[in-house]
Amino acid sequence: MLKKIVQPLDLSESLADVKIRSSFIDRFGGQEIVLIHVMNPGLGDKGMVRARLAHLVDELNQVGIQAKSVVTQGHVASQITRAAMESAADVIYLPASRKNFLVSSFLGSTTEDVIRLSDIPVFIHKQRPELVRTEKVRNLVFATDFGKAASRVWLYVRMLGRFVSKLTILHVGERASDPDTEQLRRENAETLLQELRAKFTDDFQEVALISRIGSPAKHIIDVVEQIQADLVVLGRLNEPFPSKLLGSTCSRVTSGVSSSVLLIP
Repeated sequence: MLKKIVQPLDLSESLADVKIRSSFIDRFGGQEIVLIHVMNPGLGDKGMVRARLAHLVDELNQVGIQAKSVVTQGHVASQITRAAMESAADVIYLPASRKNFLVSSFLGSTTEDVIRLSDIPVFIHKQRPELVRTEKVRNLVFATDFGKAASRVWLYVRMLGRFVSKLTILHVGERASDPDTEQLRRENAETLLQELRAKFTDDFQEVALISRIGSPAKHIIDVVEQIQADLVVLGRLNEPFPSKLLGSTCSRVTSGVSSSVLLIP
């Protein structure tokens, strides 16, 4: 499901960092990694860039990771998403450390733009506390409102069960206007959570359920930090205007959690 992976590079990365990042995302069933570098129009030596990428591709191939490279130019986020579509990629992988996420130009506005523009899943890898070869993903949070966007995530959650041992299914609801309606809402939420537990129980060693009331983004961030989750998976609504996305639950969660995030459009 995440077989072909697009990994953008700004070429400031060391060979060791590229190998570790490629190995990390490749473990989720990857078969090919596409390294892409976007040049500023009229700037830089394209020959040197191609040579640098060819060297990285050769090094990855030598450690058993199938890779190829793409060099393009223009608006960075637009070119990344275009290259991902043209190469029929399954996911765009964006690495980000906790310290510099949404601070540097590459990992800030570009990440926001890629999330906004992409029609394929985006994996934001937040390295904790730093990039290491032994990083594990043991605890996954699937946040759901029981809507269509969340249901599109089911296949990805099931696939991740091959690599992650524990799943926490989190639902954040809105309190009803009167006690009787609130009781019905709670009972319905509990029923739907139990149905999801049954759906995924064969895919994970452990499945936990959490139900809360209030702001979805606030409670998702709270739960992820409380249980020290390694990855949170969200279904993303296709909202047409950037201003809406910037205030969306997905955007707030992506910015607020210290875990990695997989966004499914």
